[in-house]
Amino acid sequence: MSLIDRVARVFLRDAGRPERLPSPDELVLLTRPEGEPEAQFLKEMLDENGVRALVKNRDPVSAQSGGMGPAWAYEIWVLRKDLRRAQEIIGGR
Repeated sequence: MSLIDRVARVFLRDAGRPERLPSPDELVLLTRPEGEPEAQFLKEMLDENGVRALVKNRDPVSAQSGGMGPAWAYEIWVLRKDLRRAQEIIGGR
């Protein structure tokens, strides 16, 4: 079977299926704070209000070394089902 046939089968098989709704347990980006101190502060606010959050450092050098990364590198992620509540907690940043 050629590559084209395999690709066509995948597309034709999926053509009749309804589109999936996003999972409520999928991680979604909440905000990009201005550095690690703000990221940790916001995470603590969320934790205290029952919303689990993940702080992600996108800078590979500082993330690997365990040091503080540049201000642009931080993101806060939450579960999709908690997104609206998290936005309310941090003030709709």
